[in-house]
Amino acid sequence: MSLFEKKRCLQVLDLLKKDGVDVLVLFPGANIAYYTGFPIGMSERLAAAVIPVEDDPYFIVNKLEGELRGLEPWFKKVYIWDEHEDPVDLLAEKLKEAGYTKIGISVEAPWGWVNSLKEKLPEAEMVDVSDQVGYVRMVKDPKEIALIEKACRISDETMEEAFAQLHTGMTEKELQALMTGGMVKRGASRAFAGVLFGERAALPHGGASERKLKPGEFVLVDMGGLYKGYWSDCTRTVFYGDEPTKKQSEIYEIVLEANRAAYEASRPGVTCESIDVAARDLIEKTGYGEYFIHRLGHGIGKEIHEHPYMVRNNGQFLEPNMVYSDEPGIYIVGEIGVRVEDTLVCTEDGARSLTKFPRTLRKYRVQ
Repeated sequence: MSLFEKKRCLQVLDLLKKDGVDVLVLFPGANIAYYTGFPIGMSERLAAAVIPVEDDPYFIVNKLEGELRGLEPWFKKVYIWDEHEDPVDLLAEKLKEAGYTKIGISVEAPWGWVNSLKEKLPEAEMVDVSDQVGYVRMVKDPKEIALIEKACRISDETMEEAFAQLHTGMTEKELQALMTGGMVKRGASRAFAGVLFGERAALPHGGASERKLKPGEFVLVDMGGLYKGYWSDCTRTVFYGDEPTKKQSEIYEIVLEANRAAYEASRPGVTCESIDVAARDLIEKTGYGEYFIHRLGHGIGKEIHEHPYMVRNNGQFLEPNMVYSDEPGIYIVGEIGVRVEDTLVCTEDGARSLTKFPRTLRKYRVQ
């Protein structure tokens, strides 16, 4: 039995009780794993954790999952449905038997199952409890932060090794393989790396291609690894060649300053919006505001993107132990792209960077 998952789940239930919610229903995804200790991904077969505020929790699963995959969630009571049955009937039956009238559902819940459940329980109120469920995950405990920091060490070390192998004619896919392979070699169970050369770096979500590296170009790598259930996320833009042009240097320094402005603005009690604004204002004052086309950052933990989001109109206050990205960028399509991203943790009096790869512009000699 995992005391961590139970403790976290009880924190959510305390919040739900204050809002008059009777029961929390979690479907496959990060939340069911985080709050029960039973990691199960989405499929066509319904699985759910039913966690009442007052009564005993239970799972509803297909017969294939009746043994809960041999895992040790903090509760093990199960109700089984068979292949020829409608699992939503069983879920609705159990909720109705208990007399629950206010049912908490989080944002990842599949619309089809929720809609069917609403039809079968017309008297019940389905309420969105994403904020409560997300809030508890936002504030990490020291062990979680240590795991994220280890994931960041894996990314840092891999970047050092892979960037040292840059050479003329290398493809984006070849560098991507070095990045992802290096993270797995160092202990990551999963890894990703977005690799873009030259003008393609202006595609924030572009994928690695057969594009070959040439001298005088920026190399942008956005990468992360999953270590014992927790992600890292880091982006660095480096230069391949002797010296960057005046414009390349100017844009890089602006992005770096924006990254540092957001870092300096980070402390408990400020809003997530204000951190975005700190970086955005700096870029806008240089005349490149229209080329900073995304929010500043996002929370990092069990998922690469989770709450809190560093974006305008988000009034969520930062608290110690929230972990999030700081990733301003400038993207001029067809010409140049630069992003500098760190994984930060809010401390009692500021922020600490969990990513350590140098931010000053790295230059790699032509080979």
